[in-house]
Amino acid sequence: MEINSLMSAQVAQLQQTLQMSIMDKAMNMGAAGAVQMLETMPEQPAATHPHKGQTIDIQV
Repeated sequence: MEINSLMSAQVAQLQQTLQMSIMDKAMNMGAAGAVQMLETMPEQPAATHPHKGQTIDIQV
């Protein structure tokens, strides 16, 4: 094998490793941001049922 093809293969492998590392860090930062956003969200009131508990006037 030529030295150029060896070097080219090593550079390609290094690029792939670097891309995976950057992508992994970006995903971790995104997940951490989502967790932080969910933790700082204000408490939501309990949702009421749209029909239950309402008075319905029915005439026959």
